[in-house]
Amino acid sequence: MKAVLHPKTQERIHHYGSMREVLIQSRYSPKNQRFRGVWVSTVHNIDLPVCTDVSSYRQQLINIVETASEYHMNKIIFQIRPAGDAFYQSIKNPWSRFLSGTEGKDPGFDPLAFLIQEASKKGIAIHAWMNPYRISTMELSKLGMEKHQYLESLDANNFARCHPDETILDGVGKIILKPASPLVRKHVEETIMEVIEHYDIEAVHIDDYFYPYAKVPMTEEEADYESNKKPLESFEDWRRRNVNLLIEAVSKRIKTLNQETGRSVEFGISPFALFRTNKRLLETGWENGSNNHPGILQCYDDLYSDIVLWMEQKWIDYVVPQAYFPFAHEKLPYADVVEWWATIARKTKTKLYIGQAFYLVGSNDLWMDPLEIKRQFLFNQRFSNIGGTIFFTYKNFLKTNNQTLSKTQQILKECWKHL
Repeated sequence: MKAVLHPKTQERIHHYGSMREVLIQSRYSPKNQRFRGVWVSTVHNIDLPVCTDVSSYRQQLINIVETASEYHMNKIIFQIRPAGDAFYQSIKNPWSRFLSGTEGKDPGFDPLAFLIQEASKKGIAIHAWMNPYRISTMELSKLGMEKHQYLESLDANNFARCHPDETILDGVGKIILKPASPLVRKHVEETIMEVIEHYDIEAVHIDDYFYPYAKVPMTEEEADYESNKKPLESFEDWRRRNVNLLIEAVSKRIKTLNQETGRSVEFGISPFALFRTNKRLLETGWENGSNNHPGILQCYDDLYSDIVLWMEQKWIDYVVPQAYFPFAHEKLPYADVVEWWATIARKTKTKLYIGQAFYLVGSNDLWMDPLEIKRQFLFNQRFSNIGGTIFFTYKNFLKTNNQTLSKTQQILKECWKHL
């Protein structure tokens, strides 16, 4: 073991709020890296442009597979539902505007089916990444539109347009589907099952966007809360119950399908890095949180996502915390994040992979060391139950003028070249 050094000062790095040094193994052995993946982001066309030509778009999908193979990856987590829409042939949701340029417009082929076909040639499995609630990706004020105007601009097959009363606004004026609505939950559930039933995917994958980061004002849901709450149930617990109901329902449907068909489709969640922290829990008596700065956003309190409950209840098969922080981060160091998730995953017997921030490499002073990602790998292998990594996001694996990122790319290829 050796202590991690800060790349600028060469001082030893400690765990948050203590003098306990961060220790990593000195030699990298990738034997536990069973899951080696990359997120391919379609929202805002982050990793893929609008399709203007079927042939060139297919080539870009082939390039994604080739790049993943070049880096010795075996999973692609492909975003197929960025905003109540579809990157696949669906009767329940319209084609995505991020695919064809206009919501509902047929791009001329099925990107998900094509990607599955091409990836299988390289032994790469596809995880279908979906966002359950998001409808608009920009604040309505920036679009110069009222809510009803935006909804009316959507395709006639968009659930939000068909059911405007099942939508609410978050704290900055973006539209989401109403998590408290049984109709919404059923629609999301049926959307997920439609994909599983028609495509040879390895897993369904949901990221961290449940109740949004820009909190939904209580006024948006007050009437629903008053009419649907349980006796003595707080508003916060009611919101968490809404999300729990969705996760439980999806889990049951997937398990039933697997039993009936002999398939083994998994259900995975990629939450924000911090579930709960001890510093904010002294008055609640819950002492199982992580040891981090109290001012950081939390899944449980801020996004109303009780990930640990889902793990305890076996509703999800794997968890991928988005540990998008370097070792030297002052408030949420990488080592503390990973250590906590490794502990809770072991207790709940949940498969654990780590989401790592390739997109930040070379972007600021804390990410200027090309060995940061490899050191994270070295630290991860201290925990036998960490089974792999997913990197955000695909475009950062392409040729770049960022020297730190370019060096990190080469280091990563060496890490996984024998797998």
